Order: sequence, then C-alpha cells, then structure tokens
Amino acid sequence: MVRRFQKQIVTHQLSLTASILISVLLWSVGYIIRPVAGLLETIGAYAMYALIGYLLVVLNKSFAIIRLRATFQTVIFMILIGVSPKIHAIYEGNIVALCFLASLFLYFSSFQLERTSGLLFHAFMIWGVACLLVPILVWLIPLIWYACFKFRGLNIKSFIASIFGWSIPIGAYATYMFLTNQWDSFLVLAAKPITLGNTILESIQPSSIVTLGCLFVVFLISATHTLLNALDEKVQARYYLFHIINITLATFVLMFLFPFEVRQLLPIVLVCLCILYGHYATLTDSKWSNIIFILVLLCSIPVFLIHLLY
Repeated sequence: MVRRFQKQIVTHQLSLTASILISVLLWSVGYIIRPVAGLLETIGAYAMYALIGYLLVVLNKSFAIIRLRATFQTVIFMILIGVSPKIHAIYEGNIVALCFLASLFLYFSSFQLERTSGLLFHAFMIWGVACLLVPILVWLIPLIWYACFKFRGLNIKSFIASIFGWSIPIGAYATYMFLTNQWDSFLVLAAKPITLGNTILESIQPSSIVTLGCLFVVFLISATHTLLNALDEKVQARYYLFHIINITLATFVLMFLFPFEVRQLLPIVLVCLCILYGHYATLTDSKWSNIIFILVLLCSIPVFLIHLLY
C-alpha cells in the first residue's frame, strides 16, 4: 500500500480539489486561533495565492516543466501555504511571488529566441518592482542574467534593455522620494541589500526555523533527484529546472544572511519548491519516494501546530 499511495495521490483527478478544501480548512483554523489579518484581507490573500496556484499550472503547460499531472505542483502549493499561517495576509511577500512568476513567464519565453530585448525589458521591469518591495532581491539578478545567457536569450542589446527595464520603477520611485523630500528614506531602502542581520537562530521564531528546516530537506531531495536525472529531461526543461534550483538555493542563503526578511522571501521559496517537488513526485514511484511523500504530508501537521502555538 505504501508503494501505491504516492501514485494514487499524484494521478487522482480529485487531488487538486482535496488540496483546496484542506487549504481552506487550515486557513479557517489559523484565522480562528491565530489571525494575522482581518477577514477581508485574509480572503484577499487566499485569492492571491489561488491566482499563483493557477499561474503555476499555466507556467507548466506553457513550458512543459513537469511532464505528468500539470496540476500537481499546485496541489503541493495549496497545502504549503495552508500550513504557514504567518503568510495569510496581503503583504510584500506574496506580491513579490506574483512578480516572480510574471518575470519567469517572460524570460523563460526568451529561450533560444533571436529577439529577446522586449521580453527581458518587461521581465526586469517587473523584477524592479519586486526589488522595491523587498530590496534584497537585487542579489538574485545575476542568477537571472546567467539563466538568460544559458537560454541563449542574452546579448548586448537585451542586456542593456534589462538594465533599463529594471531602472524604470527604481528611478521613478527615487524621483518621487526626492521631490517629496523623503530622500533619506530612499537611501535607507537602498542600503537594505547590504545590511546583514544577526544569526538566524537569534533573529527568527522557532516556528520559522522548523518550517525552513523541513522545506530545505524537501529541497535537497527534489534538487538531488533533478540533478541526477537531468539527462532524462528535454534540454529546455532541464535549463528551467536548473534555474529554479539556483533561485531556491540563493533564496535560502538570503534568508540566512537577512533573517529579518524570512517572511518576505518565503512565498518565493514555496513557489519554487512546489515545482521541484512536484517534478520529483510525479516522476518517481519507488518505495522510498512513497515514504518520503508520506513523511512530507505527516510533517505538515506538526509544522502547522507549531505555527499556531508560537
């Protein structure tokens, strides 16, 4: 039965419906016991995460990242957001996650195209908005450039276009702050990417440490599987998965270096992780992968309870 459990969940047509119902239940319990926002904002936040879940399906169908069960990454995502009540609000983190997905659509589309300036201009303009909301995301820009280079979509013209795109929201905001005599506040915002925090154990709550620990283990399992079986994937999907691995690992590093931004970065990690683990779960059907799948589901229960208590 253990060997069949994962396959039954992955392939069942009602898995997405069940995950949505479970997510709604978890959100309801979290709102009753430990609310982080008002009712309308909580509903709005759920709608925003539901939009992200839908866009994950569209992303996969557009670029064929997961060959089987294109909705399974959304199943994982809905459960992951349910067990983390601290992100059940509309705030910079989930807005940035939306920006991240929109940017992914654009620069993934640049794969082996001759004219990519327009795509990268808009992708980096969206990323500029994300950097205004969470400034330390500027450290991920070199990874995006590297990915576009591997996609063969980066040249001198598109590189300059990406810089101009990123500069537009930053420059507009800087101009506004200067004209309204708030330049000092802009300088504080600009200094955030080089303002390191204390050690992670001293700066974040126990619930966040437990959550990040569990997520990092799942990331290691998923990323290892992807790297070991990379040659089984099409070249395009392989590069996409490698980039998601790089972004996820870099975001974990940023969480360690800037622990005061953990809540802001968590939605990006969840988006990336559901793709990686969805890829792993849909392509494996061994006894150990089934055991890992069951453990991931079981671990979500104590993680949710810890979030409610601390």
